[in-house]
Amino acid sequence: MHQPRSDPPIDVLYVVAATSAPAERLANADDRLSVRRVATAADARSLLDAGQSVDCVVSESALPETDCLAFFEAVRDVHADLPFVLHLDPAADVSAADALDAGVTDCVRRGADPAGADLLAHRVRNVVEQSPTSNRTDPRNRTERAQYRQLFADAPVMYVVFRSVDDEPVIEECNDRFLDRLGYERDALLGRSVWDVYADESMASAVDGFDSGRSGSFGQQERTLIDADGERVDTLFRASPRVDASGDVIGTIGLYVDITERKRRERTLERLHDVTRSLLRAETRTAVAETITDAVRDVLGYPTNLVRFVDGDELRPAAITDGAERMLGERPVYRVGEGAAGRAFAEGETLIYDDVRSVDDDYDRQDARASMFVPIGDHGILSVVDTAVGTFDRTDRHLAEIVAANAATALTLLDRSRDLERQNDRLEEFASVVSHDLRTPLAVVDGSLELACTRYDDEDLDRAARSLDRAFDLIEDLLALARQDGALDPRPVDLATVAESCWRTADTPDATLVVADDPTVRADERRLRRLLENLFRNAVEHGSTSSRLSADDAVEHGSTDALTVTVGSLDGPGFYVEDDGSGIPDDGRDVFEAGYTTGSDGTGLGLAIVERIAAEHGWSVAAVAADGGGARFEFRG
Repeated sequence: MHQPRSDPPIDVLYVVAATSAPAERLANADDRLSVRRVATAADARSLLDAGQSVDCVVSESALPETDCLAFFEAVRDVHADLPFVLHLDPAADVSAADALDAGVTDCVRRGADPAGADLLAHRVRNVVEQSPTSNRTDPRNRTERAQYRQLFADAPVMYVVFRSVDDEPVIEECNDRFLDRLGYERDALLGRSVWDVYADESMASAVDGFDSGRSGSFGQQERTLIDADGERVDTLFRASPRVDASGDVIGTIGLYVDITERKRRERTLERLHDVTRSLLRAETRTAVAETITDAVRDVLGYPTNLVRFVDGDELRPAAITDGAERMLGERPVYRVGEGAAGRAFAEGETLIYDDVRSVDDDYDRQDARASMFVPIGDHGILSVVDTAVGTFDRTDRHLAEIVAANAATALTLLDRSRDLERQNDRLEEFASVVSHDLRTPLAVVDGSLELACTRYDDEDLDRAARSLDRAFDLIEDLLALARQDGALDPRPVDLATVAESCWRTADTPDATLVVADDPTVRADERRLRRLLENLFRNAVEHGSTSSRLSADDAVEHGSTDALTVTVGSLDGPGFYVEDDGSGIPDDGRDVFEAGYTTGSDGTGLGLAIVERIAAEHGWSVAAVAADGGGARFEFRG
């Protein structure tokens, strides 16, 4: 573990106007000296007043805008015990005797040779160590100060100390991480407003943010900085008040956490969401392939890429970017398992080569070096190449696999849509056959049978007539299932009115309809009528007293109850249709299954049509036992 140095740095404030070279020579002369250079006496006083850690002031004798002894007096008035060393120029107007008489701690004549810096360093160290009131005489204080300085320098975030000047945050100190990330030299930033390196969009809240930072209510906000090359640096910024020795707020202390990479990933994922929507809207496999190559080029930043789709046991090019075509030329057809692309597809795993020249398969890849092969499910393969060796990292792989996975989903849905279209076409053909080729001869039979029934009173003819009626019912139900009746026109519909109208047209002489309340549902009225008619017919055919008991049994048991069907609202959005009949058979089968019936005359399609109409409206439907023992159908949505 790193141990703090036993001899911590001596903080020197060096006031030298012309150049930083004397300060650098002084710092190099003794590694215990931490030298901070300022150009004017006013800058030095600002730092001292702000509580800057200073063990000794070193001042040139020739200062701009003020006399060096006047500067010393100003420092001594506020910091009486602070060592002050005057670095005398041989041509200076002030003498060493005058300076020492005025109370200056020590004077050192300035020389051009390196030994002059060594002497100055030696004398600075002496005056600091001999200062009777210096905190540096306490080893605990010295170690603590050294640790704080080390924490400031090594902080894993960008750390900046601001002074408020005309209500602007002027950079007074910053750590190396701040300088390195923005690419500035220290002298280019110190003394400047930090707003000089803010992006325009961050200035909208900069003033209010600085005010809240000084008041201690800043919190945490995003700030975008501009580095020395003009590039954007996204940061998460937190500010807290900075106070002087008297407790007065004189500025802020700011921490900037670099979130540029995180923001870049967020923007990339947002763009990938747009790509996914485009993939799902694509109407052809070629459109999907082109969307993939465009996304890898524009979103992931790799202009050289192509997509192959599987065709039997071959992988054929389906889309290629202009960059890939220029670099690689016409691409070959791979067999599944052949070459890097063929192996990646066969294994269902992404393959990455830092340098594809290591693959000995006799394929000419021109200037391609780093290569990545990503399976697109069981549909094909995405190939991405770059001219630099070792380009692709874990993030590149992750993002490419997201694109490929979404594309595989889009292609699967596209294939299913085509299958569904083919099935619908076959259903339309079937409906056409049923509607014309089957119903027409049955109509002829129906007419002949009706004529025979008028001439002859025969039970066989009556039974045939009933069977023919069931055949016509079956045809109507099959057509209802096979054909889409056009787009729905959902509107608010008064359920009570529609239910009573359907009841009057249904064959329900021995049953009663009860409308529990007056619900309104949003539905296509024509399709809602069909749904209710089927439910009413199902209740009468399968739930009535006569279907449960023979006439003799009804008399024997004294059963004279008529069937009651109730329509009403659910607690949430939706409605129900309920009867008090025999209930739902417990035979383990789904009552909505096509062909399911418990009666001898039913088609078994009535409830399947009910479920179909509910699905068209986006409703869920459930068949449950009613409280009175009958059947209850609940529609929600």
